[in-house]
Amino acid sequence: FGFSNVTSLMIAQSNDVPVKAIANGVASTGVAGADFGAITVKKGSAIKSAKDLEGKKVAVNTLKNINETAVREAVRKAGGDPSAVKFVELAFDQMPAALDSGRIDAAMVVEPALATVKSQGATEIASSLVDVAPNLTVAMYFTSNQYAQQHPDVVKKFQEATAESLAYPDAHPDEVRGIVTTYTTIPAAVLAKVTLPKWPAEPNRASI
Repeated sequence: FGFSNVTSLMIAQSNDVPVKAIANGVASTGVAGADFGAITVKKGSAIKSAKDLEGKKVAVNTLKNINETAVREAVRKAGGDPSAVKFVELAFDQMPAALDSGRIDAAMVVEPALATVKSQGATEIASSLVDVAPNLTVAMYFTSNQYAQQHPDVVKKFQEATAESLAYPDAHPDEVRGIVTTYTTIPAAVLAKVTLPKWPAEPNRASI
């Protein structure tokens, strides 16, 4: 089993990679200005809206994934030309320093890196995942078509366990924040400001 954003999964399927999405993963909060992903710029930047990203370098964690999709839609919605944006591939944990040094003009960041960037003075200019669709399904769990056919019982158990694991964090946000400290070095003060995503049991097909 794997976990991937939906854009990459759809690209894989359109290229005849035999994979199948089998369980929901994570969704946008659907609230502009209060989502777990956002386009950010350095404090004092002349870039005030997504339209201003024309001709600028924007970092995403992977090219041609949902974050690039979202940036393009945010630019389009703001009246800009998405094809004029220069996308740069950069790991989330490298984005704060790249933004601060001016190597990039903007960064499409998700939590907990978003809270880190903001704590360093960065400004959020667009909730790009919200711009794509209300309550956007951002990522899902998947498996290979072959595994799904050969082990339907395991897939069913995985789906049931995943459904249970999605319901739990929605009801226990403080525990989620505690878990984040087990694999990141994010300071407690910054962690408290992390915007948690939504974990609905079912994917939003219309948004996909």
